[in-house]
Amino acid sequence: MNFTEAVRLAKAGEERGFTFLYQETFKSKYYLALQYMKNEDAAQDVLQDAYMKAFSKLDTLENPEAFSGWLGVIVANTAKNALVKKNPVLFSDIAVDSENEEFEYQIEDESMEYQPETAYTRQETQQLVRELMDTLSEEQRLCILMFHIEGISIKEIASALDCSENTVKSRLKYGRDNLKIKAEGLQKKGYKLYTAAPLPLLLYLLRTECASLSADASFAAVGNQIAKKLFHSPVVANGSDLSAGTKHVAKAGSQATKSGLLHTAAGKIAVVAVGLCITGGAMFYGVSQMQSKDQTPQKEVPKKQGTAVETPTVKELQDADYTKLIAGNLTKEELQFVLAYGPDEIPKQGFQDSDYGEILNSLCNARAEDGAEPFIKEYGHTTDWKMQYSAEDLNRMFLSFTDYQLKEGDNTLGSRDVSVSGDIVTYGPTSTGAVAGAEITSAAYTEEEMEIYYTYSFINTGMAESGIPEKVVEKRAVLKPDETGMYQIVKIEEVQEEQSEEEESTEQGQTIEEIYAEVRQAVANGEPGYDFPNVAPLTGQYGYFLYDLDGDGIEELIVGAEFTDGNGTINVRACHAYSCEKSGNGYKLKTIDGEVYAPTLWLMADGSGIYRQDFSRGTGQISMYKIMIQNGELITAETPEYQFTMGDDANTTFTNTNALVQWIDITN
Repeated sequence: MNFTEAVRLAKAGEERGFTFLYQETFKSKYYLALQYMKNEDAAQDVLQDAYMKAFSKLDTLENPEAFSGWLGVIVANTAKNALVKKNPVLFSDIAVDSENEEFEYQIEDESMEYQPETAYTRQETQQLVRELMDTLSEEQRLCILMFHIEGISIKEIASALDCSENTVKSRLKYGRDNLKIKAEGLQKKGYKLYTAAPLPLLLYLLRTECASLSADASFAAVGNQIAKKLFHSPVVANGSDLSAGTKHVAKAGSQATKSGLLHTAAGKIAVVAVGLCITGGAMFYGVSQMQSKDQTPQKEVPKKQGTAVETPTVKELQDADYTKLIAGNLTKEELQFVLAYGPDEIPKQGFQDSDYGEILNSLCNARAEDGAEPFIKEYGHTTDWKMQYSAEDLNRMFLSFTDYQLKEGDNTLGSRDVSVSGDIVTYGPTSTGAVAGAEITSAAYTEEEMEIYYTYSFINTGMAESGIPEKVVEKRAVLKPDETGMYQIVKIEEVQEEQSEEEESTEQGQTIEEIYAEVRQAVANGEPGYDFPNVAPLTGQYGYFLYDLDGDGIEELIVGAEFTDGNGTINVRACHAYSCEKSGNGYKLKTIDGEVYAPTLWLMADGSGIYRQDFSRGTGQISMYKIMIQNGELITAETPEYQFTMGDDANTTFTNTNALVQWIDITN
């Protein structure tokens, strides 16, 4: 995929388009945001806002292949606005270097592709970048990065920063002059600057540092955090697709449809932008607890900390509601037919043509009960004994779980050839020898989501003669509103029946120690679900400790996997947490989502929690962020609870009072 294709898909509301645009640009734009803001939290806020602005304005992008540079302008402008909020004097007439001085900005004879005679170490690179960048004013820094790193024209920079082109040239010139003065001072201090002019040297150092940091697991972690806020789904380190890019557009799409907004391309993009802004969890809770018709759905949703969340109204789905709410205007009986003979699951990566072929074959093989009208109208067969079906009926069935539609002409679905002419689909199905059924037992919905529970039965008629029994399982289908506001199946899964208290009490339960021993062994073996797929490269060192993070009286098992930048200069642990809950006569493992990263952890002497220590080499500032469990997820607080300067009295008191976490080897 390229930017042109990705922009086209994104404009059409396809999550693959947004995924590609984000993954291809995140690292370089985050690095620039860091240089603009000089603060990680501020840089992440700037980047999140910039992506939301860019995604909402895709219809204004004339050249899709220029997306990266166009996004760069938005990032810089967003950073400028954030800096102005902190200091209104910045970027004003007072801050202009030389508004009235007319001159051409000359790059002189300075090669932008400078390579030093001897490579700098990572530490030297970071130190030189900090020294050189600190000599530039906020205005000069933005102009130099936009012009020399992003390749944005002086005219575009002037427009983005709301100043004249001459002001941009002025800031570029005086920024370069300041770099020369700084470089001379650094050389006198013994820094090795070799033979490079200061500006090409800075650009080389910036590109080198960006490439180095982009390979860090910490960058991947930040990518996950921002992606989660944008898409409510983390970006996997190996670059696999985000899975929820447009799922949270459903509510916005439904509401916008009612007001007619979706009739324009700009409206579709606006809906996507609204959807991307949704950062809360699933909006539909309690209905998933319904296991039978007799149970009453709970009408609760968790509130995000610090915000008021309106509790959605849960409604029971009546038989007459199906045709008004289900995509394809299916009746209850028709939806049961789809649940019986349609897809067994909804693939995360989407359906392939071969999948549609298998589903079509299954639907066409189904037979109505004796005396009943078939759900898919049949027109007889051709002279070569191919069957003819109603295209309208089949497409209505497909709409309940996909946007794919059989079209006029020949449709090649995997190895299956299907011909469509008017309302007639000509196709010769191959026998499946199976009979299936689905009976809906309960169904309820909110504006954002619908849950349907049903009993699914399946029997292979050929195998039945051999004594193989009918398969009967309980299943759940989750449906979300599509762009038209109709509910479409997005997930199908089996429902595991919960044991009764009586049944649980007769079983010998495990102890917490036994459970945690199994978890540690699984981590040591790198078993799926206990590995660290988002982190690389791992050193192979795994440690653990116990601490009651949520105050429920049960200590959580915190497991840390050490990783490094490859040169051994940075060693950080990616941390997962596991807990237990009562089950019969013992305990069972309780899953805790989330992953946090920490070079150093502290245990508070007063028992108030665990804190991650962040240290800025540039300022010597130490910040302590609390690690906690919130809504079943391991997270780090967004703001620090303690801040010191290295070596000051407050820092000394903290280190003397509290204890560093002592990691125990995972095999011990």
